[in-house]
Amino acid sequence: MAQTADLNSTISALQSGLTSLPAEAALANIESWQQQLQGAAPEIASTLGELKSGLTSGNAQSIAQALKKLGTQTADAGTSAGGDAGSQLQQLGQMLTQSASSLS
Repeated sequence: MAQTADLNSTISALQSGLTSLPAEAALANIESWQQQLQGAAPEIASTLGELKSGLTSGNAQSIAQALKKLGTQTADAGTSAGGDAGSQLQQLGQMLTQSASSLS
């Protein structure tokens, strides 16, 4: 249940736009997801680390690349999961990919 709440808050934050989220809040959200996914989806946790590094350094190209990769991984996870959580993951994946395109 906590994961669904995190999905909802992450989706809501992205719907407001990437730049509307304060850097500290974005980093806290990323760290929370990294911790939750470390064992279950280590490849996504690793990509979250790439995103965090890009945000910390302010490198827009690194951020865009990480968002695109994360979008694909998240959408794929949603396809595998199915159900409501799967639909939310697919939506989140699409939003991450769109966010990456807006930075390119």
